[in-house]
Amino acid sequence: MKRVLFVTLGLVMLSLGCQNTVEDVCEDLGQCPDVVPDRCLSDGRALQSAAESRGCDDPFEDYIDCVAGATCSWGQSCASQRSALEACAGSFP
Repeated sequence: MKRVLFVTLGLVMLSLGCQNTVEDVCEDLGQCPDVVPDRCLSDGRALQSAAESRGCDDPFEDYIDCVAGATCSWGQSCASQRSALEACAGSFP
């Protein structure tokens, strides 16, 4: 359950250029056994909003880029990016 929250909360990217969006990342992660697409979208959007309101755009983008690249192995692969984002934006909901 915590893994699902971790993924979904990290699945948002600012809509700049050809960067990933919450929708794109959640769609890609839909193939992963622990990801619920609707929850991914709602949690990802909430994380994006929290990060933007606290001025944490760079750590957020770093985390989302990592999750998008790691796909189903994001939990292990993106721990340092998650920690940096939590240090800036606070604990994930």
